[in-house]
Amino acid sequence: MSEHNERAELLDDHRPELARLLRSQPTRSGAAASLSGYLLSLREPTGYLIAIGLQQRDPRLEPERTLRSALAAGVRAPTLTGVMARSALAEIIAPLAPVTRAVAAELKKPVASGTLRVIVAAAGGAELFTVKLSDLPAG
Repeated sequence: MSEHNERAELLDDHRPELARLLRSQPTRSGAAASLSGYLLSLREPTGYLIAIGLQQRDPRLEPERTLRSALAAGVRAPTLTGVMARSALAEIIAPLAPVTRAVAAELKKPVASGTLRVIVAAAGGAELFTVKLSDLPAG
């Protein structure tokens, strides 16, 4: 399986969680266009690096504790999933590594109405996906 396909499969597996997190955000006109999702594999260097970067903004994330707890519970591929402001996410990940700098540059570009940009960090790298909100589970 290619790295892209592995990341796409991970995204598909977590669509319900992303939909739930998106619905929990305060509603306002055009809100989804200003948001971005992230799906980080904590056993992968890039995913863990982004999680540590996010922790500096939100100390409650605790990726190290999440990783240890998941591994102790027998979870083979622990992930950290969330939704936040697109501009803030781009600002956080840009200085972390060359691969995150490239993803941050793409993240800053405008998105079509009715879509959500999602960073998936897994399979040895990070990739940005555009997900139609209509493709996310309703409930």
